[in-house]
Amino acid sequence: MNKTALAFCAIPFLYVCLFAQTPQQTDAIIKSIIEGGPKTDQPAAENGKTPNIKDDAAVPGKPAKTEKQKPQQMPQAPQPDELLLKTGIQLFTAGLPEAALVKFSELKSKYPESPFRDSAAVWTGKIYVNSGKTGDAIHEFASIREESGEYPSALYFAGEAQYKSGNTAAAIENFFKMSSQFPEHEKADDALIFLGNIFLNERRGSQVLDMCIRVINYYPDRETVDDAYFLMGRVYEKDPVLKDLETARKIFRVFMKKADEENHPAFQNSPLKKRVEKELRAIDATYFKMEQ
Repeated sequence: MNKTALAFCAIPFLYVCLFAQTPQQTDAIIKSIIEGGPKTDQPAAENGKTPNIKDDAAVPGKPAKTEKQKPQQMPQAPQPDELLLKTGIQLFTAGLPEAALVKFSELKSKYPESPFRDSAAVWTGKIYVNSGKTGDAIHEFASIREESGEYPSALYFAGEAQYKSGNTAAAIENFFKMSSQFPEHEKADDALIFLGNIFLNERRGSQVLDMCIRVINYYPDRETVDDAYFLMGRVYEKDPVLKDLETARKIFRVFMKKADEENHPAFQNSPLKKRVEKELRAIDATYFKMEQ
């Protein structure tokens, strides 16, 4: 049996261990979302500790931390390795990826023990992904060790590269690993949404709902929460097993309420808003004419 086949065999077990809920639990949570929103809990990392997603300033009744005023100092010149990283990022931002690659390569070759080496590898991998060199990108991300602060990002971007290269099993494994081991990371919710889209394309509606519920419960203030509501609506609109147009319409209406009445920035400014309006019109025009 080859590695790809083994990975596919491992996915169901990995999914059950990390994410799966009973249909009854899922139905109850969806009902709570439609009727006013779920209770927001914090995700637990694999080591059993509960991470603190919100900072002290966000805790009701707790004053924000303040720092004493410090006298202004002249900024220190960056070290050569840091300068190479910053220059590479500036070149990439300016639309010069090839020139950026030269700087990142120079940093990695001249300063292999630099604390900025793994950042350069992540940026290099992202450039390779953008240019279609997914094999080179995966190699860069794989060079980052688990103890590195860049390891969570490497897992996420490796998942993107693997999916683009057609290795869906490896991509799913990386996204699962990243979102479960590093729930506080800024890319954890993106990993869940990416998984949701993969499962939606594969018509695995129950797993899509599980991913969306995690985003809504754990990351309600992140900009991916609108994607979660949209994906849930699409499941109930299209999934061959779970199709329920009334539930789809309710979820899309909650989306619009959050955008137009509650002024939630993730929904109000969502690029999906027009799509949701279109889906609602289609559902109402086709299936609910008697209610108009």
